[in-house]
Amino acid sequence: MAAKKSGKASARRKRRQGTKYKPVSFKLTVGQKKALESYCKTHNVTPVRFMKSLVNTHVERYRNDPPPPSYVTENQLKLFDSE
Repeated sequence: MAAKKSGKASARRKRRQGTKYKPVSFKLTVGQKKALESYCKTHNVTPVRFMKSLVNTHVERYRNDPPPPSYVTENQLKLFDSE
């Protein structure tokens, strides 16, 4: 039996909300399915991962939440600035 961790830090941590998935289905012709399997075999990727990467690249600009802006502070090191 494992010992319980002591400390209040772990008790206060909120649980991360899980990702919600929605099913999507579509039909492929026999030729499209063979081409997809051939591509996935040569590039060592699963069909689902391949299709998700295609969807993500095309849908990225339509997301509701834009990426957070990058803030540069005055305390940041200037290692590569030209003098």
